[in-house]
Formats: sequence, structure tokens, C-alpha cells
Amino acid sequence: MAKRFEFPIRVYIEDTDAGGIVYHANHIRYLERTRTEWLRASGVSHYWHQREYSFVVHKINLKYSRPILMDDLITVTACVISCKAASFTLQQEIYRDGILLASGEVELACLDANMQPRKLPEEVRTLLRAQLDNN
Repeated sequence: MAKRFEFPIRVYIEDTDAGGIVYHANHIRYLERTRTEWLRASGVSHYWHQREYSFVVHKINLKYSRPILMDDLITVTACVISCKAASFTLQQEIYRDGILLASGEVELACLDANMQPRKLPEEVRTLLRAQLDNN
């Protein structure tokens, strides 16, 4: 697993408001898309939600630094910054041409099929801890 995962995203008109600026809630969509691709690239099957566990956003803190504009090619990153028994936290950032546009932390909790907290599966915990060791 790479220390910092990067995923390119093109901004379309549907992502923007009437002024051609990305609507604030769409930043969260970009972070979500990047987390999904990061999990896939890390070897965690995208069918994880159909198994005995799922990941849900428990807490998110996002800072908007500069506007994202229609037709921008942005790079969204994900980097593990903590791993607990039943949750993990990622630092995520959005860049355009190396300029930081937004940044935040996203804590994801692991839930069982009954929507109750459960320990992270061992293979996921191993991947996350390996990522932490590379930081």
C-alpha cells in the first residue's frame, strides 16, 4: 500500500453551482470516491459492504481553502493517520496543480450486519497498520 494514495478526478458542470464553483457538499463526494478507490487499490474488495461488516463515516472535519472550478482536474489523496480497534482515521486533501484546495480528517467506524460497532477485520487492520508504519 502506498504511503499516500492519490486519485485524479475531473470536475463536471453537474458538480458546480451557478457560478461554476464546486458545491461544498461535493467535496465530500470526492473524498468518498477516493476512499473507495484507495480500499480497492489496497486489496480490500469493493464487496466489503456485502459481507459481515461495513464502514460508515463517524466524523468528518473539512476545511475549504480555495474554490474548485468546473473542468478542473483535481487530485484527491488519502493517508491513514490512526487505527483503533473498531475505527480508523484518514487525512484527505484535494489539490489542483499542487495547490491545496481543501483538507480534512475522516473517521470511519466498522459496523457489523446489525449496525453495531465491531472490531476491524484482521486483514483490514493489517493493511491499515502497515500504512501507519510507512508514515
